[in-house]
This record gives sequence, C-alpha cells and structure tokens, in this order.
Amino acid sequence: MGIALTWLLGCSQSGEGAPAPPPRPNVVLIVLDTTRADILSAYGYPKPTSPSLSLVASEGILFKQAITTDFWTLPAHASLLTGEYPAVHQATAETNALSEPQNTLAEYLQAAGYKTRAYVSNPWIGSERGFGQGFDTYVETWKSAPTAHDAYAMDSAGIEGAQVWINEQNERGENFFLFLNLNSAHMPYSPDALTLVEISPTPRSPERTRELRAIKGMWAYLGGEYSLKAEDFEMLQDLYAAEVAMVDGLVGRMVEFLRELNMLDNTLLIITSDHGENLGEHGMVDHLLSMYETTMRVPLIMRLPSRFTAGSESGELVSLVDIVPTVLDLCGLASQYPDIAARSLLNPSRSPHEFVIAENERPLNGIKLMRENFPDFDTASIDHRMKMLRTLRHKLIWYDDGHSEVYDLHADPSELDDLSLRDPELRDRLLAQLKAWESSQEAHIPTTPIDISDPETRDQLRALGYVE
Repeated sequence: MGIALTWLLGCSQSGEGAPAPPPRPNVVLIVLDTTRADILSAYGYPKPTSPSLSLVASEGILFKQAITTDFWTLPAHASLLTGEYPAVHQATAETNALSEPQNTLAEYLQAAGYKTRAYVSNPWIGSERGFGQGFDTYVETWKSAPTAHDAYAMDSAGIEGAQVWINEQNERGENFFLFLNLNSAHMPYSPDALTLVEISPTPRSPERTRELRAIKGMWAYLGGEYSLKAEDFEMLQDLYAAEVAMVDGLVGRMVEFLRELNMLDNTLLIITSDHGENLGEHGMVDHLLSMYETTMRVPLIMRLPSRFTAGSESGELVSLVDIVPTVLDLCGLASQYPDIAARSLLNPSRSPHEFVIAENERPLNGIKLMRENFPDFDTASIDHRMKMLRTLRHKLIWYDDGHSEVYDLHADPSELDDLSLRDPELRDRLLAQLKAWESSQEAHIPTTPIDISDPETRDQLRALGYVE
C-alpha cells in the first residue's frame, strides 16, 4: 500500500448508510520562507527554535522527508501553489513570473466557494509576478507594513491583518483559504537581542556581530567582497536560528488565535517552507545555486484532527507538488480535478514516490548582478541549469555542462563524498531515471522574462540582495 494509513482518521466511505461527509475545513497555508528542516527543534535541533511548530506537530503529522522543487522562492512557491514542477509551471529564473494559464490552489478553492486572501512578505511572489491568481485580496506587506525593510514587522503586519480577516469570516460562517508567507528568516539576519541570547548565550564580538547582520546574500561573498571564518559561520547559524525562533513565535500567535475562536479543529493547517539555507556547508552562504540537503529538505507539518492522528510522523518521500492535491482531497474536491498530475498523499492506492525532482534554470538575475558589481568574476562558473533527482537514499545533482554529483544520504548525510566517478553504475541509473522523467513531462516554451517594474518591489528585492 502506497501510504501508511496509521496516521489517517475519518476516511470517507461509500455505499448505503455511509456517514455524511464532514464539513469542508478552512485552509491555512503558512510558508516559513528560507527555513531548513534541520534547524527546527521540531525536527531535532538541540536549541529551542520551534516550540510552536513542535506543538502543532504533536497535534498533527510531521513529514520527515519533504523536499522542495528549487532552491529559491519564486519557482518553489509556484510548485507549492500549482502542484507542478518547474518544467511545467515555468516560473523560473528565466521568466521571473507565474503565467496565467497555470491553475493555482487559490483558484481551485475560490471556485468551490472559499473566500481567499494572502499576506506575503517576499517580493518575488508579488502580484506583479502572477501570484495573486485566485485570491480575492492579495496583500504585499512590504508595501503595507509600517516599517520598510523590517522583515519581522512585515510578517507581524501579515499576522495581524489575517486575524482581523479571519474574525470577519468567522462571523459570516464562510469557508476561507488563507496563505501566509513569512520572510523573517531570510538574510540579512536581524533577530532581536533577547531572542539571540536565548538561542546563543555565548558572548560574541559586538562589532563582528553587526558586520554579519549586514550580509544580504551570497553574491558579494562569491565576488570576494567579504570572507568568513569558521567562527563566523557559527555566529551566522545562531543569528539565523534566532530569526527562525522569532517567526515560530508568529506562527504560535496564529495557532492560538484560531484555537481561541474554536476554529482550529475545523481548519486544515499546513506549515512548510519554500527552501532552506546554507550556513557554511560546502563553503556556501544563502541558498542560491545549491541543491544540497541544507537548501532542499524543508519542514512539512499538517494538522486536521478529523484526518490525522495526533503526534504521527511520516518517513515517506514527499514533494511540495503533493500539497495542492492533498488539500483538494481533504476539502472534498479531488474528484473535480482529476487531471492534476500530482496525487494526494491521502490516496491509499497511490504508490509512494520512487524519487522527487528539483530544477533550476539559468540564474539570469544573479549573472547580471555579478557582471555589474564584480566585472572580474567569471559568470560562466554560475551560468548553468541544474536538476536534482532525490530518492530516499540517493541524490543526483546534474549540471547542464555534463557533470554530475551523486551522494548516498544514508552513509553520507552531509554530502561530502561524491560517488559519481567511483560508482558509475549508480550514477548512470539515476541519470537514466532523470532522463526518463524529463521525457514524460509536457513540453512548455519559456515566456519572455518579465521586468521588475514596481519601484517598491524592486527596492525590497534590493534590500534582500537579489538585484542591484
């Protein structure tokens, strides 16, 4: 059987005398932008970074092997909201947008009568990028929050706005879909002093801490503008962990708000991330150009007491593309959309994934930034497409220049021992699987890249280190 049914409750039955289907749940989808699974105490991290997520997991199900479809925000969110891999949805580094022909979860739920609203803090998924499809209201918090460029203030504004809106839906008795993107854990890392001390009481150099807080991303690091030592990476990890703890607190506020309204148990709550983060692993910072576990393995926690056994865990290999069909299944809508390529995690006839895929196109924004700011940098070293094929045990990372990397994640979880040359039989088998999967995908022609014309969005992307 394709899925362990021990964590499922209340499966529908057919036939005479079958109980009436339960009322449709509300849906709250929270993306903790730039949050890797292994930095969460809910996933075993030794510091208290995620007590709120741990509580939700204790009341629902935690997926231990959830994998994203790309290492950065725009394509990963497109997969999350469409149920498609980048090869199909074509929201990539070469297009900068999600095109209208793609159907989104918000559109499916809106058509079923759900009221839909989003609060997003990452400008890569703004309405200009096509991500407002299906939402009655799409709030871009970098435009509405009281403090510009303060990620926590923007996320707090999103939580507060969402609570007001949920109250309104509760009074009207209407089903709703709420999507929250919380961007606090993104570089530059700027946790408050109290949270940082709680995570890391070890005294640090105030001057060096200020310098590390100012790092926006990886491009200046690649260009040699600054260098980092082992102790710097340790401090970056503490700064990052403290930011994760702060955003976890925001999630806790939302969960308790729903609990106080007696709405939590009739709400499908999903908490995940679009991608992780490098904190010195493989000599890398930030998350771009990396398909290692630090950027590709993400948290995924679901809570709906009528369907999930409290405190359950799944070791099954899952992808962000599985979320759309699973939500539609839980909302009683799966039969209306039989053509969705991905299949619900709740479908007992579904075979488990033998592998999942990640893809990234040429990083055109980064290439342009490097040429403008670091003219001596060899952009050919980053000007390539990448793909990943991930099984429960093995990983293939393929580059379009023909070389590849292969790792045994059981024997080598840190991905330090590349087997591509020593085990060519394994490499060729994984490459054949990747090629066969590519051949099975519907061909799509990439659209012309969409310029970033909105000045507030461009200003926010500049603050995050993505554009010049």
